[in-house]
Amino acid sequence: MATAPVTRDGNNLAVNRAKGWQIALFPFNNAATNVYFAFYNYFTYWAFLYLTGSTGAAIGGTIISAALAMAVTHFNALFAPLMRIFDGITDPMLGVLMDRTHGKLGKRGIPFDGGVGTVFSWIVYIISYVIYVIGYTGQGACTKAGQTALTNDPKQRSQFVIWNMIGMIGSIVLVNVMAGGVLVNEAICAKGAIFTADTSIWTLIGNGSIQDINGTTYTVAQLLRIGVEEMGQLPAGVALNRGASYGLPFYNIMVPFVIVVSAIYTTMAVAAIWNKDRPEFWGVGQSSMKFKDTLKILKDNKEIRWLVTSSGLNKLASTVATSGTVAFLVYGCLMGDYNGLFIPFYALCFVFMGLFFVWGSATAGKKGQKRGVAQFTAFAFLFYIGLLIMLIVWNKDNPATHLSLYSMEGGFHLTINFYTILFIILYGCGYGAFNCCDNLTIPMVADVTDYETYRSGNYVPGAMGTIFSLIDKIISSLQTLLLTLFIVTINPNVNALPAEGTPYVEGMQLSAIICFCLLPMIAWLVTLFCMTRYSLSGDRLREIQAVNAVRKAAIEGGMSKEEAMATWNTIDQVPAVFVYSIKEKKPAKENFLDRAYAKVFSRKEKIGAPASSNAVDIPERYRTEAVKGLMASQQENE
Repeated sequence: MATAPVTRDGNNLAVNRAKGWQIALFPFNNAATNVYFAFYNYFTYWAFLYLTGSTGAAIGGTIISAALAMAVTHFNALFAPLMRIFDGITDPMLGVLMDRTHGKLGKRGIPFDGGVGTVFSWIVYIISYVIYVIGYTGQGACTKAGQTALTNDPKQRSQFVIWNMIGMIGSIVLVNVMAGGVLVNEAICAKGAIFTADTSIWTLIGNGSIQDINGTTYTVAQLLRIGVEEMGQLPAGVALNRGASYGLPFYNIMVPFVIVVSAIYTTMAVAAIWNKDRPEFWGVGQSSMKFKDTLKILKDNKEIRWLVTSSGLNKLASTVATSGTVAFLVYGCLMGDYNGLFIPFYALCFVFMGLFFVWGSATAGKKGQKRGVAQFTAFAFLFYIGLLIMLIVWNKDNPATHLSLYSMEGGFHLTINFYTILFIILYGCGYGAFNCCDNLTIPMVADVTDYETYRSGNYVPGAMGTIFSLIDKIISSLQTLLLTLFIVTINPNVNALPAEGTPYVEGMQLSAIICFCLLPMIAWLVTLFCMTRYSLSGDRLREIQAVNAVRKAAIEGGMSKEEAMATWNTIDQVPAVFVYSIKEKKPAKENFLDRAYAKVFSRKEKIGAPASSNAVDIPERYRTEAVKGLMASQQENE
């Protein structure tokens, strides 16, 4: 006989809960992949330096033409989305493989883990990217799929957001802080220094040397020595770019660091899922899916279509608005002080994000993940209306409309103005709100997996998670293309995406308005529309989990899947022992947000008759010992 259902919540078989430490540690599987994701941006930058001799300007004493700079920029704009799409295509393949796996270590017990001028160098680079994509995809799929076995309690699923944020700080932020700390060390950086030069003043003469307009020749080493040791500044027209590509010494430190940190996070996640990745915590039946079946799921499962569209656009909004390119554009080109503004604003944003994540997790735990996404997407949109107005009133010649935090002239002193204070509040709240939305969609993948089991009778968390990733990555792959289109293509004065030291030119204000505000705001409007159509929240989700629970119990007792699916379809047909009972509390007073949500977003969440009002018991011959015991206990209590 098949394994009997486990009593998960007293006298109830509907709820599967995890221990607190499991909820806390499992999201670090996401952190383990984000470590590589954060570091790969540095590696890509260095790879293009090695492969092309440029990242879009004069680099390492090599001066390139505007035409070549434009060519490199547009190559990046096409290469990045194509690789992102390839990343997405591999997702369903690995998801199907995961769902067909049933070994001693479970389905997700050991996540997959992935690890420059000649044609051969380009081939090596592309192959390395492919290997990275496969490893990243495999391990990332485990994060989404594992949630279904870990817990189906909405409150616990919402806690994933908090621990995922902590993991994100411990991965993306940790890598960037470590990289920044390493890069400021002259002993490490000197050999790989990168220079940007004004081609109207400087000329390339070969052998890594450049010549100024007066005919004086300098090597890279001389420029670095002059700039750092003697003059305190570089000659006119030359800038030292303290970007993330100072050569091999930097990577000899960072590569082992990234590997070790990711391995530690992976071990934490495996420990959390180890005792939960067992058949009794899976859905109904073992998957026999093939790759082509993923297209049928996408066609028939309307809930995942709404979710991936909203999530993909949220991700696109996030990646565009918070990209390094837009940071250079806003803080450097417009405000004129990238180094003095970006890091403080970055730190402040994480403070706001922490507050919104706590608020969002509490909202989702009490009122559903969908409520959290809809509510905080609306908040993000409203805050960004204010930011849009602030960028519109910005004036290059009016210091009152510039961001300003401090000045070192005459000693350190604060220079904060009203414009800066208002910007910090609006941007911090908007940043916290949309990042909260982005992370709340992750546990919603588990909800649509439950719905797929309810709809088709198939338990395919791997396929569901990777379908989500596929669409998400295809949509978010547009980031580089959109940035190139709205910063470079539409502005004849710009021939490359902004970097550190890029000066302001006419038209950049419009680019900042589009990329920093309008594109995200359009994405959020679409997300809000999707949430009016998405139904998996509140009573509707409770119904789906109850129906899945009774079907699973009957099938484990010997009933065919087809009969079980025909017998129980709505919550009124489900015996009370399989219905998650919500403890009655004094209802909270309805506020404006509750009324607005109910009117706009909750229409699709309605169910029919009350729970168990037309209950159909599992026939005696299909009752497992666990079911018999709980039913007897229930009768005694009655």
